Amino acid sequence: MTPRRLRFVSDRNPIHRVNEEALARLVAAQENTVEHAFSDAAGFYARIFDDLKLSLAVPDGVQEKPVQDVSDRSYKELIHDFVSMLGDSGVTGQSARIHAVNLAQRTQLVRAFENPDDVLARVTGKVVEIVETFPRAAEDIERGRNPGDVIDPYILAATQTLLFGGNFQEAIGATVAHKALMIIEGLMGHLHEDVIGDMRCNIRAPEPSGFNQELIDPHDNPFPGADIVQPPIREGENIRFHQVKSKTGSAKGGDGKRLGDQLRQLRQYYAGDVYYDALIGNTLRGHRSMRGVLSSEPAAVVLVGTAAFHELTRSSTGPELLLRVYQNAFTEAAQQTGYRIDDMASGIVATFQERAEAAGESFFEVLLANSIRSNLDQQDSRTYKPPTRRSKATSK
Repeated sequence: MTPRRLRFVSDRNPIHRVNEEALARLVAAQENTVEHAFSDAAGFYARIFDDLKLSLAVPDGVQEKPVQDVSDRSYKELIHDFVSMLGDSGVTGQSARIHAVNLAQRTQLVRAFENPDDVLARVTGKVVEIVETFPRAAEDIERGRNPGDVIDPYILAATQTLLFGGNFQEAIGATVAHKALMIIEGLMGHLHEDVIGDMRCNIRAPEPSGFNQELIDPHDNPFPGADIVQPPIREGENIRFHQVKSKTGSAKGGDGKRLGDQLRQLRQYYAGDVYYDALIGNTLRGHRSMRGVLSSEPAAVVLVGTAAFHELTRSSTGPELLLRVYQNAFTEAAQQTGYRIDDMASGIVATFQERAEAAGESFFEVLLANSIRSNLDQQDSRTYKPPTRRSKATSK
């Protein structure tokens, strides 16, 4: 079945020639705005109460209010509203506070997503997968995926002495935490794109494919350079394309020209508006790639912080909407995995202690040996012979 055409876009616009899946998602995004889903504030409240199975009456006078009057209130304001509403229904004290927090969280999730439970399940599943890659054993901190990424015993000695008063286990805990934080940092960039792409009015741009992934191909590579695509939701708007970074320092300065070229290509091909967004940051000062982007695409809008969230979520509470998803997903993932730094550090220290006792040396002598000793032919460029592709496959 061919999807309906996008509204507010000329029939001659090539956006109508993108692959059927992408076009169907764009059409759906036009129709899942909070204004389209709920005709008034009363209907929005009713959805929240029903989701949480609470028998609360919709407040008087709400029927005539537009849905934005309640859906875009801040978390603090929502809690205040619901405590008052629960008080009118005879629920007071700590019980009212607990219900109000749940109601406020659910309100922001429904404001953000058409199907919040599906989004939460996907995000939680992804987080659980990542937590399973956190360091758990000695070998996980001794060497990374890159054979040259070995633990630095000198840094570990400094950590033990300068930060933890000589406590070796706490120093190992910090090393485990450092490795886990790097994994989390990699996770967050992808999560931001996926979660914001699931929000109302948005789609996550398909991953590039095809022969040349830098060029637009309506079927295989419709939106190169974009992470989020927003169809117009009213007359006079253009299609909007967003390149999203976690923070202003996430992209190297040298990436600016390439990103700018891609954004310019999207603007010209689809007659759209282009944005380069950094979520975390409170000023454009020190932005590493803004100049490069704007030199290649002067029409791009570079945004950071609240300004970026406002355009990406079309809400004044955009940062809170994203936080609400993460708080729920991280809590559930933590309960499922039970990962604890202290437990991992204790097991790793026990392993190091066994090795040290077997070698008749201290922890650090053993770590130092494992970090620097090898076949000398593999350590000198004059004799080093990198493994061939066949030998790599054989070693696996």
